[in-house]
Amino acid sequence: MKRVNVGVLGYGFVQETFHLPSYMEIPEANVLAIAGRRRGKAEDVARKFGIRKVYSGDDFIDKICSDPEIDVIDVGLPNFLHQKASVVAAENGKHIICEKPLARNIDEAKIMVNAVERYGVIDCYAENQVFFPQVVRAKEIIENGAIGKVFWVRSREAHFGPHSDWFWNPNLAGGGVLMDMGCHSVEVARYLINKRPVEASAWAATLVHDTRAEDNSIALIRYDGGELSQAENSWAAHGGLDLRFEIYGSEGAIFIDTTRETGIRVFTVASEEKVGYVVEKAEVKRGWMYPIWREHELYGYLSELQHFISCISRGEKPRETFRDGYIVNCILDACYKSIRTKRWETIIYS
Repeated sequence: MKRVNVGVLGYGFVQETFHLPSYMEIPEANVLAIAGRRRGKAEDVARKFGIRKVYSGDDFIDKICSDPEIDVIDVGLPNFLHQKASVVAAENGKHIICEKPLARNIDEAKIMVNAVERYGVIDCYAENQVFFPQVVRAKEIIENGAIGKVFWVRSREAHFGPHSDWFWNPNLAGGGVLMDMGCHSVEVARYLINKRPVEASAWAATLVHDTRAEDNSIALIRYDGGELSQAENSWAAHGGLDLRFEIYGSEGAIFIDTTRETGIRVFTVASEEKVGYVVEKAEVKRGWMYPIWREHELYGYLSELQHFISCISRGEKPRETFRDGYIVNCILDACYKSIRTKRWETIIYS
């Protein structure tokens, strides 16, 4: 298998905490360059991970995408830059790994799908939760028929708010918590149910934070076989990251608790400096805590990026493509329409 040269776009939380630590463990991946608007921050991250090239400035996207040594561009930028970065990368013949959500809406997602198909590059939709070890195992159990016909999938992802200011601006993010975390929830359910989503009903409200974006949401998605998925998401829940799935079948059920049943519980009254990093979205570092072991692996990033790099090296389509991300945007657009109309809305795949 040939080595793949990766150009990383962005130096924020998802890249520094999840993607870059994963690439360091993938022998076929060679992170050749990193790019971002602020040179100082880009250089700091480059030194931390031994990255040789740094691109910065207002045209950092064009610079890294035109580097002839790079094979694939990893887009870990804010949502409003996903379309531009992916189109420029495709025009330069680069394969693309794009963080979730694919785009802010259907129109942007369609432009991105058209670009990768026009230029014939391999497109990878980075929905890490379908690569969770527990979710992959649940899928195997379902396919073996152990719980019969799946008829309901309930997911909950909640914490007390995102780590960057742009998330709070729906013009930049495309929405609030429904866009940010609902994109995870609806795709995991679709992966497990494995049917076509046909209509959506959703509720959302801003209940706690002073923001224009919704900080709580519930989405119901109905499938063409009558199945239902239920996505509960919150930016207003104290207690750190809460991430759970319940899968109900005609002959059984599966329960997954990614952030509480970690196998590790710690109680401490020591200083925060002694405790160090605990887990994503941890609010406190005293009392009872649930540290995550190898967070980038438990949250699916390592196996996701291993899969993508393998597919790019072999010239094969990955398990999650821009088409899958486009479907997620179609579902979320129907959800946002339902919030406005207060009724079930048909999911339109235009």
